[in-house]
Amino acid sequence: MHISDGILSAEVATTLAVVGGAMCLYSLKEIKNENIALSAAMSALFFIASFIHIPLGPTQIHLILVGVIGLFLGRVSFLPISIALVLQATMLGYGGVTSLGANIVIMALPAYLVYLLYHTKIAHKLNEKIRFFLVGFLGVFFATVILALVLLFAKDEYLIASYAVVLANIPAMVLEGIITLFLLLYIKKAMPNLLNEIKV
Repeated sequence: MHISDGILSAEVATTLAVVGGAMCLYSLKEIKNENIALSAAMSALFFIASFIHIPLGPTQIHLILVGVIGLFLGRVSFLPISIALVLQATMLGYGGVTSLGANIVIMALPAYLVYLLYHTKIAHKLNEKIRFFLVGFLGVFFATVILALVLLFAKDEYLIASYAVVLANIPAMVLEGIITLFLLLYIKKAMPNLLNEIKV
């Protein structure tokens, strides 16, 4: 799901760097003292989740859990995800430095979109387990769609790759939905106050 250096054109990389930076500033403006510990925990969660690779035929998929992060942090999601991406790019070589802005948009924007959808009236009419599943499923879905669009706008020759990215990540959407479902059910049982704080 990470874009490496050299994949994007300079124009696309620069534009997304500006957008990603604006997201981080917006998140920084919204963060409060009581959110700092949770933001740090979610940043660590995102960082570690990326290491969990699951073999799937000739390829592998990995967790991102951006839906969970968005659910708990909302507008603040951009900052912890960005920090984790910076650490991954500089320390581990995941993604790239020039494509950092693109990776921030691809990973952090879906977290905020999940947060917005979760707080709609339509979402709260759904069964709780379906809603929890969709938190994970939609997080990967939005990230995949944004990644495909970035590739599509980057270079014309990435057209087939953008379609392939969507198809390849369908199992990841389902798997992340299932894992998120059980994770949120556990949190509801073990730490109900944490979930109560995000209800509207």
